[in-house]
Amino acid sequence: MEVAHLVLEYLQVLIWPSVLILAFFMFREPLVSLINQLKSAELPGGVLLDFDKEVREVEHLSREVANTPRKEAKASTPMLPITEANARMLALKLQPSPSGLDLQRYRDLAQQDPNLALAGLRMEVEILARNLAKGFSLALGSHDTAGTLLRRLLDNGAITSFQFELAGKIVRLCNAAVHGTQVSLDEAESIIESATVLAKDYLKWLSWGFDDDWKPHGDKNIT
Repeated sequence: MEVAHLVLEYLQVLIWPSVLILAFFMFREPLVSLINQLKSAELPGGVLLDFDKEVREVEHLSREVANTPRKEAKASTPMLPITEANARMLALKLQPSPSGLDLQRYRDLAQQDPNLALAGLRMEVEILARNLAKGFSLALGSHDTAGTLLRRLLDNGAITSFQFELAGKIVRLCNAAVHGTQVSLDEAESIIESATVLAKDYLKWLSWGFDDDWKPHGDKNIT
């Protein structure tokens, strides 16, 4: 009885491989066809995916990525120029100048786009006016326009009437350029040249407007 039980167990172990082998030979062609169908599939959206091909492409791309030299990240260019004037403004907790008080930057830009150069100059004048207002402890609103700031500076004796008039006209001309008035290179250069007077006066204010005896060196000859 024990021998018969062992033989039965042995046959049970062998029967499934035998059945599988027999089934493979009996249904060989349908199985091969089914396997080939499984190698490709239609994804949602009607995209046909050849799985084997995609795997080979992934392997190829993996080797390409592994063998491609990495490019070193380049340091980004500072958004604001590092000048003596900007260093001074930052030390005083004022907003730095877009040009670092070097108006030659706007002349260079005017060679390519006079309107864009005046848009930059307008931003420059507004920042300088806002810094003056802060330096003179005047009330500031986040939405104050350049004209409003200049009027407040004049009313509080922070700038002269001539400075007020000159800055106001420069801002109006720059505003016109921003809003589409076509500006020639000669006109842009003339406006920028006039603004250098204001930049020089502002640099003087950075010297005498505070009590630490700071004097400009490299930026004293604004051009």
